[in-house]
Amino acid sequence: MSDKGNLHFDVSTGLKRVLGRELITDDEVAIFELVKNSFDAGADNVHLYFGDDMIVIADNGSGMSYEDLTDKWLFVAYSSKRSDRPEGDFRNIAAERRHYAGSKGIGRFSSDRLGSEVIIQSRPRGSASAVHRLAVDWELFEKDAKEHFEKVPVRYAEQNAFQLPHELSEFESILKHGTVVSIHQLRRSWPRQRILDLKASIAKLINPFGEETDGFGIHIIAPSEAAEDKRLVDLHAKEVDGPLPKDLVNGQVGNFIFATLQDKTTFIRVTIDGNELHTALTDRGEIIYRIAEPNPYQHLSTADFRCEIYYLNQSAKVTFARRVGLPSVQFGSVFLFRNNFRVYPIGEDGDDWFGFSRRKQQGYARFLGTREIIGRVDVSGSDEDFQEASSRNQGLIETPAVEQLQKAVMEHCLKRLEKYVVPVSWADKPDANTDDLSRLMTDPGRARVTAAVANLVDNKKVRLIEYSKRLVDLINERSRDFETSLVSLRAIAEKTDDTDMLARLDSAERRFDDLKKSEADARRVADTAMAAAEAANVRAETAEAEVETERRRAHFIESFVKVDSATILNLHHQVTIYAVDIAQQIENFLIETADETSIPRDTVLKTLEQMAYLNRKVMSVTKFAAKANFKLDSEKIETDLAAFIYDYIEQIARTTGSARLQITAENTHPGMKLRFNPIDASIIVDNLVSNARKARASRIQFVLKQESKGGLTILVSDNGRGLASGTNRSRIFEMGYTTTLGSGLGLYHIRQALGEMGGSIELDEEVEKGLGLVIKIAAKGRKA
Repeated sequence: MSDKGNLHFDVSTGLKRVLGRELITDDEVAIFELVKNSFDAGADNVHLYFGDDMIVIADNGSGMSYEDLTDKWLFVAYSSKRSDRPEGDFRNIAAERRHYAGSKGIGRFSSDRLGSEVIIQSRPRGSASAVHRLAVDWELFEKDAKEHFEKVPVRYAEQNAFQLPHELSEFESILKHGTVVSIHQLRRSWPRQRILDLKASIAKLINPFGEETDGFGIHIIAPSEAAEDKRLVDLHAKEVDGPLPKDLVNGQVGNFIFATLQDKTTFIRVTIDGNELHTALTDRGEIIYRIAEPNPYQHLSTADFRCEIYYLNQSAKVTFARRVGLPSVQFGSVFLFRNNFRVYPIGEDGDDWFGFSRRKQQGYARFLGTREIIGRVDVSGSDEDFQEASSRNQGLIETPAVEQLQKAVMEHCLKRLEKYVVPVSWADKPDANTDDLSRLMTDPGRARVTAAVANLVDNKKVRLIEYSKRLVDLINERSRDFETSLVSLRAIAEKTDDTDMLARLDSAERRFDDLKKSEADARRVADTAMAAAEAANVRAETAEAEVETERRRAHFIESFVKVDSATILNLHHQVTIYAVDIAQQIENFLIETADETSIPRDTVLKTLEQMAYLNRKVMSVTKFAAKANFKLDSEKIETDLAAFIYDYIEQIARTTGSARLQITAENTHPGMKLRFNPIDASIIVDNLVSNARKARASRIQFVLKQESKGGLTILVSDNGRGLASGTNRSRIFEMGYTTTLGSGLGLYHIRQALGEMGGSIELDEEVEKGLGLVIKIAAKGRKA
């Protein structure tokens, strides 16, 4: 065997097709590659021009010298981004990027995907020399597959200035340095819809969330579409927002401003800073919690990992579609950005790189999927850790760092968001249509939030830095969730060493125990008295046959009846219980404030609110006593809620109200069976009527109807004075908030009672005179 020396690879012109059209299989991705080159060249301005059989990508980046063209650009698969990155050369344009968007050295071949000829014009930064011009005819590489790659000529020339289409003359006049890539003899045409689709993709390519601008602007110029753009602008001239940006071709590509949703929905933000992982969860503008814990993902410790995932309830989806012009599912899900540039196609509709959809199928009612979330994951790093697949549309190549990236997004982003959304929002169906915190400001809502935070911090490694004092706080002692809420609050207080909160919890627990003991004693006395009286009645009436008559109205008789001894005892039973509760509230208040020289207004207000609510119950009982044909001592009934409220308005509210206030009711609801406390329903109606009377209304109207999914909607309107000037409309349902001489408890009591029934209340902005309110109660409300 003879040794004939070393051999070497020989490359044919067929390599061009492999690195070009066969590797980059999508026109949009081809343009992405060229835009990435501009980004990595330090440009802050890129113009995309679509003309007659021509595409131009012009940027004001660092440009290339003659040596750059010959030694780098014409050196196949050579990437200056890999090898020639001087320490001080990297530009901080968007965020603190330490790496480049692309680094394979094959992006230059993407132009072959778009057209058969490419012309490069470039002038380096800081140079006053001529513009270098390079012309490549890709068709020459396809004449003979056996031709050597380096034998195909590439034409070079120098010119005094950049040569751009006249529509780019303004940009040309300020283009001192940079690169212009002109692609001719296009392989496919670019009609309006293709450009609009590209524009939508580019908007997601750079930064769709807009919280931090990256100083990288992309402009699209398509002269043939200018007339249609003008027609749309004129058509929507009278509208406040004008035409949607997505419908216009020409102009700057606008980053989707995600901040518009931050106050409308729930989102989680997770960052990794060295050895610590930080998490913050915000719900409709309110920070629910901020925590820190050890970072379990060592491959991400220096990767600037950042993840934001937004939960889109029904209200947020509507807002999204209105602002963006398409449903959120068509926009995409959770996008991945490497070195501040989009990794395609992760996040596209139908893509499941993170595995969200596969997991959703295992527990549809328990897990969040791509249809309910949208977000962004950012990571920085070298190709050793985060390298895009060569095809440019297959995501990242699997590495240990990529595996940890996927796990971090699933375990500490999606699942953390899920552990809040599912027990807090999903447990209360009306919350899906709410873009504010009104559903969570009720006692049941606060209890759910408190439990979610407590479950999260039940881990020695988790450090609770901050939590919402508005939502994570003591709730009313009358709430059925009070005892479980105490347990959750104690866990949080102990986690944060909050001695003040622990003292408040001890005090609240003592008050609650006293109330329960007093109530139990009162019930025993009332039950004994009622049992004795009923036994006497039975003996006295053994000779009289009992007649049961079915009446058309299920809840109230149509006229007054004789108040017999059983009704009187029933009245006594309930009033005794509520009176004892009021007495205990007073005693607790006096004991707790005995040594105080001054008492905070909030403390007084909370005590008075408790007593005022119980007093409302006493007043309601006296109204019920003569006209209700059910036993109030059972406290909860299961019946048609819509019919009950309508009958209460017609048979009690109207007959016991003022002659100066006309009360009308209309019920078109087919019926909705629900278990609820009738006293709560009466308090809702009575407070609304009372408020109308105080506003000097002459008329109040209740309209009960069915809306989506069988729920009950009650439209309430009066012709009174309406809200006073200067009223903060977002606070009118808070305890004690008032701009009149009233207590500020009426609307608060309504919202509390509705919270127990799984309902909500908000202002009706369509009512121009007086006050309008919208009450919504889900078909499957919270049951006792």
